[in-house]
Amino acid sequence: MADAASAEDEAGDADGRPGPTIVVGWDGSDAARGALRTATRLARDGRVIVVHAHEAAAPHVTSRWRELLQADGARRSLLLLAEIPAASDADLELVRIEARSLDGPPADALLRTAREDGADAIAVGSRGLGAGPGAVGSVSAALLASTDRPVLVVPPAAAHPTPGA
Repeated sequence: MADAASAEDEAGDADGRPGPTIVVGWDGSDAARGALRTATRLARDGRVIVVHAHEAAAPHVTSRWRELLQADGARRSLLLLAEIPAASDADLELVRIEARSLDGPPADALLRTAREDGADAIAVGSRGLGAGPGAVGSVSAALLASTDRPVLVVPPAAAHPTPGA
């Protein structure tokens, strides 16, 4: 008799793929590239949802500035998301990669995506572009404190693995 886990594995995810779904936080940093490389390897026969979040303009700016800042955030997000194919060494026949640009704080956008898409895990770089001192960045820390899913925190060195490793 098959247990619940094997029955779930046989059923696949929502789009019929048998492998896992992993949400990846993306800011173009080496740590994010490492998270993407790692996620695409782990999600064999599944999908990777790459999310770039851009925060909304502060409430005290004028509506015209808000529009300009939102347009700039969306444009920067699209430019960063365009880097994904080159950053991933995934065999695209073995994993499906989706890219999304979302408004809001990065941790919130990743948590929302993971919940809405039934992701099995979330992968992020250990330190993003805005990283200050510390072992893990603020997004990694917020995810670890807020989610019921595994969080994979990947160091920048994973973006450039040692050959044969």
